[in-house]
Amino acid sequence: MESFEIKEEDINVEEIMRKIRDNMDRRKDGNENSDVENVIGRGSDGKQEIPKTGDPLQKELDYINSNWDIQNNNYIISSHRRATGKALVKGREAIHGEVRRYVDPMISKQKDFNRSIATILKEASKSMSEVKVSIDQLLAQMRSTDQLLALIDEKIARVQAKISPEIEDQVRAVFGAMNEDIENRAWLAEILDKRIAKSIEVSSESSDNADNELNYFVFEERFRGSRTDIKGRQLLFIKFFEGCKNVLDIGCGRGEFLEILMERGIGSRGIDTDEDMVKFCASKGFDVDRIDAVSYLEKLEDKSLDGIFIDQVVEHLEPEYLIRMLGLCYKKLIYGGSIVAETVNPLSFFSFANFYIDMSHKRPIHPETLKFLLKAVGFRDIEIKLLSPVRNEARLKKIDDSSIKDGNCEANNLFNYNIDMLNNILFGPQDYALIGKK
Repeated sequence: MESFEIKEEDINVEEIMRKIRDNMDRRKDGNENSDVENVIGRGSDGKQEIPKTGDPLQKELDYINSNWDIQNNNYIISSHRRATGKALVKGREAIHGEVRRYVDPMISKQKDFNRSIATILKEASKSMSEVKVSIDQLLAQMRSTDQLLALIDEKIARVQAKISPEIEDQVRAVFGAMNEDIENRAWLAEILDKRIAKSIEVSSESSDNADNELNYFVFEERFRGSRTDIKGRQLLFIKFFEGCKNVLDIGCGRGEFLEILMERGIGSRGIDTDEDMVKFCASKGFDVDRIDAVSYLEKLEDKSLDGIFIDQVVEHLEPEYLIRMLGLCYKKLIYGGSIVAETVNPLSFFSFANFYIDMSHKRPIHPETLKFLLKAVGFRDIEIKLLSPVRNEARLKKIDDSSIKDGNCEANNLFNYNIDMLNNILFGPQDYALIGKK
């Protein structure tokens, strides 16, 4: 620390104050520290702790913390004169005392003010540092949360991409079946209301004139099964009509096969003699006519159809009509076109026993008979497919070989063979289909 000496020349207070200010300015420029303890405290070695940082603002704060005490006690009053030195020192001390009496109160107040400012700035800096740390932690947490949310979204997207199509298909199928069932029930209720009203009206006039015609729509809903079940069975036949543009469904009923064809973009048309069936199909948007098969086929040009589907129809027809219809089917098909005819299997006693539940059935047709008729009119490559097997719970049970320890295995095998034969006769497939090509 530099010091200055008051010499014996004439004392000039203004000059002294100027030198004091110059000395203070030099200390500031040289970043000199006061000997008194400042606000930032001292280290274990007794020296002031001044943080080293490259932040300009922090440098200014460090300087304030280091130099808030402007009191200067590093001065020496002396004289080199031997004779008058003591007197000069006494005089200078007296002058110095007078100067300090005016200056020290201002210096003290300024020092207190500086200390307060330095303390406030230190605490503000500390608070700002804590706030900055909190903000950094919060930002880190937010980034971590964003990363976690992004990971969750990615996982959800992967699960949705994997499962959603399956779930959507299942939900769509369930709602489709529900909507279809609601439509069918509404249509059935409307038909029943009309029939009841008509029956009441006719009965009031004369029971002899009553319309006792079988309502086949109501009958199929009760005994044949739901449209969904029938569509599931008829899906087996779609492969014979792939690529077709003009398929005729003879006896289309509730339009199950027409709907299958429409869903696959295959052009089709249905015919049926039942008014309720035709109205129902029209309500579903299918192309249908109320007309019998022979009358319709006779009006068509030869080789104008590329597929014919006949499901549960031939058992309703007289032999002469059936033969006439099959002959017309052959004429109206293009070369390579397919015909599929499904009917009740009379070789199954289970099926035959239920045949006359439907009072509109004329007679069951043996598979070989129908095959002969198709071949007679010209169809080729005819194959027979057995359909609608009876549930295993309804069939006769065989003896389990593993339960026989001591016994005649040959007799047991013969017994099981006979059970198989009985099952085929009594509980054979309920339906069969013939497929032929022109």
